[in-house]
Amino acid sequence: MPKNSMRGFRLFRKYFLAIMSILLTGFAFFSVMLLAFSVRFWTRDKLELFSVNTDKAARLVTEIYGQGTAVQLILMFLDPSVAGRPRQVGLTSVLQANCESLSADFFLCDTQGRVIACAHEVPDSLLPSPVRCPVHAPLRFPRQTVEEAMAGGYAKAGNPGLVFSQQMLLSADPFNIDGEPAGFLMAAQPLGEGLFSYMAGMLQLLMLSVMVVLVLSFAVVYLSTRRLVRPLQDMVRATRQYAQGDFGYRVDIKDSSELNWLGEAFNSMAISLATLESSRRSFVANVSHELKTPMTTIGGFIDGMLDGTIPQEERPKYLEVVSGEVKRLSRLVTGMLNLSRIEAGELRMNFACVDLSELLFTTVLSFEQIIAAKGIELAGLEDLASIILEGDRDLLTQVFFNLVDNAVKFTPPGGRIEFHARREKELAVFTLRNTGMGIASEEIGRIFERFYKTDQSRSYDTRGAGLGLYLSQTIVKMHGGVIRAESDGESYARFTVELPC
Repeated sequence: MPKNSMRGFRLFRKYFLAIMSILLTGFAFFSVMLLAFSVRFWTRDKLELFSVNTDKAARLVTEIYGQGTAVQLILMFLDPSVAGRPRQVGLTSVLQANCESLSADFFLCDTQGRVIACAHEVPDSLLPSPVRCPVHAPLRFPRQTVEEAMAGGYAKAGNPGLVFSQQMLLSADPFNIDGEPAGFLMAAQPLGEGLFSYMAGMLQLLMLSVMVVLVLSFAVVYLSTRRLVRPLQDMVRATRQYAQGDFGYRVDIKDSSELNWLGEAFNSMAISLATLESSRRSFVANVSHELKTPMTTIGGFIDGMLDGTIPQEERPKYLEVVSGEVKRLSRLVTGMLNLSRIEAGELRMNFACVDLSELLFTTVLSFEQIIAAKGIELAGLEDLASIILEGDRDLLTQVFFNLVDNAVKFTPPGGRIEFHARREKELAVFTLRNTGMGIASEEIGRIFERFYKTDQSRSYDTRGAGLGLYLSQTIVKMHGGVIRAESDGESYARFTVELPC
């Protein structure tokens, strides 16, 4: 089995075993609680049944040994052979009938706790002496049990005074003879006699139910766990592809849960990484071109001066070209260094009072020759009012330089650049608008991205590495301001910078 498949199987096994362990623990707890409550309810129902029957039987005993002769006459009418011992026969019938119907032992006890009559031996006259029955003769209940029984009866499970050899279900009710309390009738049944069969039935039903539920749970947990783990395995494969530089792999998750969100995040990350990688490669190519072109120009002109190819009288003109290319290299290197320092969090700002209008005017002057060569019309510079704010002069100079540089590059010959600066409450607002082809709507949201350059087929000047606007936005944000771009994509582009004063 491949290593990746083994890892996926381990993950699946962990999830599956964890969920099944929780289910089994839950079933075990439920089974124990169900059995405990079942025993409690069965005992209570059994004692209630015993209590009802001992109460009725105790009343019959009172009637049989009472003053009335109704029971005796009925017995003698039904069976003439009982003449002379009707009480004995009647009591025996009561005890034996209850014993058979309830599968319990019924017997009579006197006020001393001794058994004086049972289904096996019933004297005609209840004397205060124990029976000779080998089963009941040894029984003698403690005083507390007798007092509870004579006080109105009771029904409970236990073994009072260890009279019995095991735990019993006991129910007792008092009876009278000639209107005087004579003893109590007790029903007794071993607790395990009916409980074991009841519990066996309950366990059988419970085990059958648990087995059915476990089989269904096994199938559901198996399928759901496989469904849960499969996207995670897909994401693991995706991360391996991304680590190897292949950002074309996409996670396919058809679900509406959080996993779908995670999959979408993975795919979005892959798109961003692919875009960043493309931008990085484009940046390397652009930087290489930006470095190679001026260095070639500088080297060629200097070699021409050294070997005499360029005459002495023309050298000042070519030295100006070399100076321009050196400045261009300096700006490129400065931008890359600033980018590195910003991303590393090492750029420190030196705040001081800066005149925004003066800074803008000075920046425009550095483009005087290019503006004059292209015949660009400037508007608004003469109306700029002094606006003082706190900021880093060098960084703000770079922002305005980048904006003016872009405007000059993309304004066609004979075009127009407009400048506006004003103060709105606590904000200094600067606006630069230039005529030209503008910025396409699909690109205007990306021009502030690192390394991004607009479609070169629409540009008048393709120089630059795509860092100027990114650095400008970063510097403006570091000053607590915002920068925005607007364009109709056909005739103009406008940049607005808002800085807190």
